[in-house]
Amino acid sequence: MSGSSTLDKLMKMLVKSSGDKKQKIIDEFEQKFQLHSSQIRERKHPSHIVCPGCQQQGHVILYGYADRAKNRHRFHCKNCERHFNDHTDTLFHNKKLRNHLYPFLDMMFNEISIRKTAGDLGISPTTVHSWRHAVLRYIEKNKQAFIETFSNDEIVELSTSEFKSSRKGLPRHQEVPANTQVLQFQCNRENQFDVSHLSDGAIKPKNNLIKGELSIELAGKSVNDMPASSADRLLHHNRHVLQLGRQFADAYQQMRGVAQPYLFQYALWHCLRAKLSRLNPKERLHSLLLLCL
Repeated sequence: MSGSSTLDKLMKMLVKSSGDKKQKIIDEFEQKFQLHSSQIRERKHPSHIVCPGCQQQGHVILYGYADRAKNRHRFHCKNCERHFNDHTDTLFHNKKLRNHLYPFLDMMFNEISIRKTAGDLGISPTTVHSWRHAVLRYIEKNKQAFIETFSNDEIVELSTSEFKSSRKGLPRHQEVPANTQVLQFQCNRENQFDVSHLSDGAIKPKNNLIKGELSIELAGKSVNDMPASSADRLLHHNRHVLQLGRQFADAYQQMRGVAQPYLFQYALWHCLRAKLSRLNPKERLHSLLLLCL
């Protein structure tokens, strides 16, 4: 059975089950799609681990095992004397999340709503919300693993949009700020994506604020000079970035906005989804997990 059909079957069984049966299906997710310990250890090799205490690299050594089964390595930082293990500062550190991790990540990738995810996994919407933001934090932290940074002459496509501030995350008594945020999605010749947060907190007069919709696509030249030559743009132009920008604007509208500190994180997540959508389900889940280590 292919990874895709196995995943679909498990998801359907999970939705229809309850109680102990639900937990058995969640356990089966882990058996079918879990990362091998060697993959985690390759990512968590002492030579390139950053200490979660002092944030320094190059001072970490192996220091035995963190469990009797010897599945988790223990580390020691000679700089700050801190001890930690494979799961420290990763998604696996949260035991409750670890027990639901594989179906949760698949639901998040497929944009299943918070309430439906909570109902299907048998947890609270508040828990799902906090887990989503944990995933977004790790993805922003490790964005260099999937996001490319281009010089102007490498860009062949771009899409620039302005986003209206959201009430989300604000106290009830506080008014929504009269400012907007600008995101620019970019693409190079190899169809690799980048996203830039071009402005934050630019106050606008009320008559210049976005009306009705929560975002608008900016016309004319971008904040940067127009990239690449016209012949180069014509040769490689395929409107992937334009589509990506509009899809993100639609998602922003559907979520009724996001709290201002999280806009860039959601934009990064949108780029990551576009990249991972080319992979099969097992490769996709493994790629997501490795970004959260």
